[in-house]
Amino acid sequence: MRTRGGRLAVVASLAAGAALVLGCYGRISAGDSATGDTGTGGTSAAELGFKEYAGAVDYPSVTGPHNKGYVAPREGLRQLVPLGDCALGEGTFANGYRYVNVNWTGSDGCTRLSITPKPGADDETDVPYSMRSGWPGGGLPGDVVVPWGDGSLIGVGATLTRRTKDGEQVRFATLPLTFNTRPEQETADDASVNTAVKVGSLLLIGGGQSVDQVESPYVFASDDAGKTVRRVPLPTIDGRQPSTPVGDFGVNGTEVVAFGAAATNAYDFHSSGTIPFWRSADGGAHWTSGEITGTPPGTRVHSVLYASGHWFAVGGYARAGAFYDSLPLVVTSQDGIHWTRMDTSAMGTGEVTAATVDSAGHPVLVGSAPRPKSKPNTRTVLCGSVWVGSGTTTGWKRGSLGCSEDPPRTAVTLADGRVLIAGNRDLWLSRSPGPGRGHGS
Repeated sequence: MRTRGGRLAVVASLAAGAALVLGCYGRISAGDSATGDTGTGGTSAAELGFKEYAGAVDYPSVTGPHNKGYVAPREGLRQLVPLGDCALGEGTFANGYRYVNVNWTGSDGCTRLSITPKPGADDETDVPYSMRSGWPGGGLPGDVVVPWGDGSLIGVGATLTRRTKDGEQVRFATLPLTFNTRPEQETADDASVNTAVKVGSLLLIGGGQSVDQVESPYVFASDDAGKTVRRVPLPTIDGRQPSTPVGDFGVNGTEVVAFGAAATNAYDFHSSGTIPFWRSADGGAHWTSGEITGTPPGTRVHSVLYASGHWFAVGGYARAGAFYDSLPLVVTSQDGIHWTRMDTSAMGTGEVTAATVDSAGHPVLVGSAPRPKSKPNTRTVLCGSVWVGSGTTTGWKRGSLGCSEDPPRTAVTLADGRVLIAGNRDLWLSRSPGPGRGHGS
């Protein structure tokens, strides 16, 4: 693992030719830094203007008198998008047999998120247990939801579905990819949809596909709001496509930046790796590519956004000798080409899992880190944090969101400028509304 104060190499393979650019580490200062490894010291999120509503999110799992339910990592509530005075949540529900698609609807005041339609119990008493499938879920289907500006929403998964302002759902295009619907077939061809954004009148979709056990990134575009899709070629890096999906898009006007979801050392935790990025200056029609080298062990990027005059790619990495991510990754750029990995030691612990831009144009990051276990066989408890940017790339205020088996995992800026943070059980809402804008994840 690179020591603090080292250098980060960035290779940008641009249309005019390959250029080697070195980016120095930047040092982050934190007005309030948490103490210890648990992320519970220092400032409370309440001191940063967030109010907690405990238990205000419908839990996405079947529960019972002797079963409090369980939701696996990366399942449950995965995304929030602005809708009316609150937000719509997208994710999955553990129905006792499998995970099914569900939506959450916000209440008046946005102090509660309820699964809509409400989960029910299908009568399968005459069906052999091995053939039962449980409640089928409901709502707008998709792995990602994109607000379309006219009150409608587009759900993007294997198929694109548009929900009109009055709630009618219309199925549109199907992505020309193979999606594995049999999780037990681990080596089968598969695909994932990780991100989608509206850029002007264009819909961009990003993710990855695995063919013959070789993974590669993809981008699709739609010029007609999802009725048809076409593949957009991504340039190679050193003559090859990286073996990671597109993880997220960030948008600033007609400029789009995408990052790979994982570095080459994301899962083997080697001391140094590389992670790809792509940039488009014309709304996603044409792309250039590059890669950041010298990434620390476990590097993954979860969100890309533009705020305070800079691009941010945020995620997590592992501390030296560990085999899980617990430290915040923040990589910044002014032009989307030359990137600097910040020294985030002052931010404390926590893998950044979500980000948005508040009404002042400042980035707001949300993340969590595992709390050390007293006994090895107990459930994992994660301690959540929120970081609010100061308007620079280096100044952050951190607030604790407490510790839970179900930490906060997504955030969005509402139409009135308030920031909503939520996990599978609890939500937090900032008290200061203002003119809203932002990237939610």
